[in-house]
Amino acid sequence: MSRCTNIRMANKQKGLALVLVTAAMMSLIGIAALSIDVNHSMLNKTRLQNSLDAAALAAAIVVDNGGTTAEATNAANTTLSNVANATGNAEMDFSSATISVQFSNDPTLFPDGSFNLANDTFVRVSVTDYSLDNFFAHLFNAEKSLSSSAVAGPSPSVIDSNNIVPIAVCEGEAGGTNGYNSGEVYPIKVVSHKNSDMGSGNYQLLDFGSGASTVREALAGNPDPVNEYQETYGAIGVGSIVTTKPGNTVGPVGQGLNTRFGSYSGGGVSADDYPSDVYVRESTVSPTTDSDGNVTYEDTSGDGGQPWGYEDYLAALPDCTGDPDCRIASGGQYNRRVLILPVVDCTGAKGGTTSFEVTALACFFLLQQAPTNNGSKDPVYGEFIEDCSAQGGTPGQNSNDDGPYRIVLYKDPNGGES
Repeated sequence: MSRCTNIRMANKQKGLALVLVTAAMMSLIGIAALSIDVNHSMLNKTRLQNSLDAAALAAAIVVDNGGTTAEATNAANTTLSNVANATGNAEMDFSSATISVQFSNDPTLFPDGSFNLANDTFVRVSVTDYSLDNFFAHLFNAEKSLSSSAVAGPSPSVIDSNNIVPIAVCEGEAGGTNGYNSGEVYPIKVVSHKNSDMGSGNYQLLDFGSGASTVREALAGNPDPVNEYQETYGAIGVGSIVTTKPGNTVGPVGQGLNTRFGSYSGGGVSADDYPSDVYVRESTVSPTTDSDGNVTYEDTSGDGGQPWGYEDYLAALPDCTGDPDCRIASGGQYNRRVLILPVVDCTGAKGGTTSFEVTALACFFLLQQAPTNNGSKDPVYGEFIEDCSAQGGTPGQNSNDDGPYRIVLYKDPNGGES
């Protein structure tokens, strides 16, 4: 009797074990199925975020180069389309998603009811209801869709940069930033060392490597001399030490700088390597410098107008098509006429090869082409501007600082993705 009872109990336990094993297998299959959808969502979340980062940066760069909000919006949408059409992104489809492009003067405020395009502009690109393919999620009545966003705009002023040119200016004596007043014209490379606060023999050139070709190419915009210098001596920025290059070097200076106007007068520089600025109009009135170093720059037309300068340059952008001084069709690049120069402390300058400490980075707009021969008595003139876009470099911490800046990504105030 006992033996039969044990057999019946064993058979019941076998049936119960089968039920438990079956339930466990179903649970494991369900978890595996969901993990496929979860991993798929995570992969596409990263892919979507990278796409939005690129779109926000593209839109912010368009605005920074003088574009309208409509042009920036188009740039963002085009970037998303290009990413979706790229190899390996066949699954990306924005057709059913909602795409929003917003603009603000504050990276922590979207939307911005008082937005003004004339001020620092930040762009937020967001996507909602971005649908994904379901593998097994529909078995659990779940739908897969993503939402994400990115914000981009100008950084605080950079503390170092890799597109500095080998020209330095001493700290100015005016009341503005670094001793320079915005909108005023200054000689950024003197024609006589007697007018240089850097001392006898110096014409405000820096030594980024020996040879006229180095001066020419660095002033044309070749980053190699700067990069090689920084690899040896460290980044050129606030607190670093730079050394002067005595000598006038008029020809190479003019040949390098004038590529920014689409002028190629020798030394091996060409449009293939160094494109001109988008807009190359020059002032018809030349500034003059008296024996005391004071600059006069006035409109001589007699109508009391202001002389031509950076504001006029900006007014012609972003689309100067039809203007004879426009170089958009031939591949001109924006802001090639804007130079980033180290500002140095020239206290105690004695002349000859001299080392100076960099106290700031400053932006100057080239008014005219530079002389290319020793017969000229004209300095290279630049108009001081408060800030300008810089390639590379490390952003500073104070958003109120003026000077070179970069277009960077910001944390989105309406989400934690960027």
